[in-house]
Amino acid sequence: MANDEIMQYYDYLMRLAVSKCNSQTDAEDLVGDTLLAAFHYLHQGGIIEHRKTWLTNTLFHKYHDALRRKYRYPITVSFDDMADLAEETDEEYLSSQEAAEVRKELNFLGYTTREVLIRFYFGDQSVSEIAEALHIPVGTVKSRLSAGRSQMKKGLEEMERNHILPGKLYLSCGGCDGLKGEPTSLVEDDLIAQNLLILAYEKPVTVSELSKAIGIPAAYVEPIVQKLVDGELMQKTDSGKVYADFIITKPQDELRSFKPQLDFAHRHFDTVWGIIEKMSEQIAAMPFVQEMGAEKRTRLDRYAVLKALQDMQFYITGKMKFPKFPKRKDGGQWIAQATAVEAGYDPKECNEASEYLIQGGHRTSESLVAGGRKLVRLYEFDTTLFDNPHRYGFSWELYFKHIIPFLWCIYTDISPEEMAENDIPSELIANIPALEEAGLIGSTDHKLCVKIPVLKQEEYERVSAAIKSATEQIQSAIGQEFSAFVSAWKTPVPKHLTSVPELFRYNDATSYFVMAIVREAYGKGLHLKDVKDCCPPVVMSWSCL
Repeated sequence: MANDEIMQYYDYLMRLAVSKCNSQTDAEDLVGDTLLAAFHYLHQGGIIEHRKTWLTNTLFHKYHDALRRKYRYPITVSFDDMADLAEETDEEYLSSQEAAEVRKELNFLGYTTREVLIRFYFGDQSVSEIAEALHIPVGTVKSRLSAGRSQMKKGLEEMERNHILPGKLYLSCGGCDGLKGEPTSLVEDDLIAQNLLILAYEKPVTVSELSKAIGIPAAYVEPIVQKLVDGELMQKTDSGKVYADFIITKPQDELRSFKPQLDFAHRHFDTVWGIIEKMSEQIAAMPFVQEMGAEKRTRLDRYAVLKALQDMQFYITGKMKFPKFPKRKDGGQWIAQATAVEAGYDPKECNEASEYLIQGGHRTSESLVAGGRKLVRLYEFDTTLFDNPHRYGFSWELYFKHIIPFLWCIYTDISPEEMAENDIPSELIANIPALEEAGLIGSTDHKLCVKIPVLKQEEYERVSAAIKSATEQIQSAIGQEFSAFVSAWKTPVPKHLTSVPELFRYNDATSYFVMAIVREAYGKGLHLKDVKDCCPPVVMSWSCL
């Protein structure tokens, strides 16, 4: 592979680097290191099949390596009213190992304590001068000096820290995202923010405690914590401690109830599926459904089955009422939840159970098309049975922002060449093969077509009425037993965490039930009987405004 094939990604890498770095110079250095790594790898005989992915991952590795180098070496914290510590202090002293360790330990203190110690020991300010400058009582200055010295002494004695290994936090939310994709955008691709949230879940902690646990100076942790507090993923107590303000579970937590859910679904399968079959027959008899091809009818039936079963588990008891989403400062209305995966965790432990998961549950998105004259909604489930749960894998943001207008263009016979005039990004058009593989679109007579059901809003409402009727019948048949079952398996949460909706505590107790019913029906030849290719449970509806 020639070097110029790598260089064509220079602009893309520069945009990515600028979004990560605080200066143009740092961004240029980061891109340079990434390109050099690629050239060296190729020179050594390496083969890069997916260039963009390889370069993106390498850039992220280089960026996080730079952060680790920057914050694990001795550094000096600067304040607006102070010159750099190295310029104000004796050079010979600063070069000593002892001073380096003191400066390093100093950076793990919280801001208010750290500022007082720096002013006192390195700024030659008296207690009274510090009190006057910071507008705090003399007694407060003394207490912070004492607390800071105590913390530093303990840290210097321990010096070899057992830092928490990095984990990953997979965040999702119910409701409406913020204007900039909050809350997901607050932690996406940010391992530090993810780990801070994990560490602050079990109990409220200080920034200094977070700093020491993660092995990164408090001076760097503080703005990240503040971002999470401002973004409402964290809450700050009156004492200044912080905690993650949403439910966080682990894959191991979900596994506790895996076998019990399969057993419960099996015991009640005949009752539940008998109701589902009648619903499917009712929907299949609707005139607009009979006009569909067999492939679209199957997709619609898949969607209806999943929706009926999931609605049943959501509304089966009064305790599981859907929560009211609070208005957020970011412009959205959402409630977050997350799964924390510890470093070293072997996903093979969940291999069997993962086949029974629905990623994120039912998802609805909408967009105005045709010059704002029509409202189009997309209803989706992501499963692992004849589905591609990563149909937006090429770009999450690109998919959710443009997929509806894109599908509408195809549905209304707008060619790919004309799509740019309808503000469809060329990057999405370039991913047509991936969307074909995901079963959303196809081609007939060398012409693109939509392969998912497209309904008028009133038609979708008729399907929804049949789904609601089936949900109510299942609830009547097994509701009391199901309620008792999930109550016994609901997720415990820390005592200080009061904002978690009761419904979210039932996620792990119900996460496998729907697909347990569906997979048993498939195994018995009662569902998806003739399906061999990707068959996504996705439906689109539209209405005139």
